[in-house]
Amino acid sequence: MKRLLFLIADTGGGHRAAATAVERQTAAEFPGEFEITILDPFTSATPKVIGGTAGLYGPITRHARWLWGGLYHSTNSRSAVSLLEATVLRSVTAAVSEAMERIDPDCVVSFHPLLNHISVRAVRSRARRAPVITVITDLVDIHVAWTCPGVDAVVVPSPGALDQCRRAGIPSSRCHDFGLAVDRRFTELPSDPAGIAGIRRRLGQRTDAFVVLVCGGADGSGGLVKHARAIAAGPSDVDVVVICGRNDRARSALAGLRTGRGRPVRVLGYVDNMAEWMRSSDVVVSKAGPGTIAEALCCGLPLLLVWYLPGQERGNVEWVVDIGAGRYVPRDEQLVDAVAELATPGSEALATMRAAVKAAARPEATRRIAELITSMAGRAA
Repeated sequence: MKRLLFLIADTGGGHRAAATAVERQTAAEFPGEFEITILDPFTSATPKVIGGTAGLYGPITRHARWLWGGLYHSTNSRSAVSLLEATVLRSVTAAVSEAMERIDPDCVVSFHPLLNHISVRAVRSRARRAPVITVITDLVDIHVAWTCPGVDAVVVPSPGALDQCRRAGIPSSRCHDFGLAVDRRFTELPSDPAGIAGIRRRLGQRTDAFVVLVCGGADGSGGLVKHARAIAAGPSDVDVVVICGRNDRARSALAGLRTGRGRPVRVLGYVDNMAEWMRSSDVVVSKAGPGTIAEALCCGLPLLLVWYLPGQERGNVEWVVDIGAGRYVPRDEQLVDAVAELATPGSEALATMRAAVKAAARPEATRRIAELITSMAGRAA
């Protein structure tokens, strides 16, 4: 049995979600052939304050986006990344090296920008060489730490990211423009009207309603309460579902909310069947997170983007709008107006957006990533 080491960091849910998606795809396509370890080396790094920094991602992105933007831009250079690796990330390097000695992997896959250069150095220090693959989990604008010329392959999510990797010195033969990894459940659920109606009945939804899904990633970022209340108070006859993730405060604040037509707003916490909620909805209101965008596209779901993280998510907004798969509606009145337009029976805008979403979806991405990893695992020295 070949051994694969997937390296992540739990800053948000995207890195782990991508690694888990590839793990499940690999298990489905190659049953019994690969033993996969998903490891967050920050949690075992010392001092413990380094591992604890991952837990600050949610509060920072919910309450201090300006701080996140400052951290992103101040570290977005080769010199800054080298300084981080020589100082605060030294214990993370040790944790990665220890894991490699213990697991002896046939392939190492990094799903986090700060673990690419570390993985390459750890592999090169060993007698037994294993290929190192980077799977980028951002979408358009990628941090310089993602671009490590020493990796054996890099999976990029978009042509823009591919261009950045090539300009950083990664040979085109090592770059693979497959798209973002999403769980196979987002691509395998039925998309026909009868299938969607069945999912709605299973979830306790009206089969003939226009359903607006409001979410903000695993951490429930992006003003969930404000946006849900605005839609509920709007003139449209819609059903509203709000998935708050780990944001318990938002879930409590929205308890008992009803629309202007008296319909209860469905308010949930963290769910493990997000694919069903997306497939059963007509439009999603969300921040411009790369995972949410990729999942929505695979579910045929137009996007109304209400905010973005400074740095890596600004380009996501521009890309979604440019291809016609969604709109940027940061103000409540814009959001309510867009919902009203899309929810109108026979809406041409909705039909146009759905066509753009279908054209942009890359449902084969996770399968292609799994095939690349398993193929390169066979080349370990």
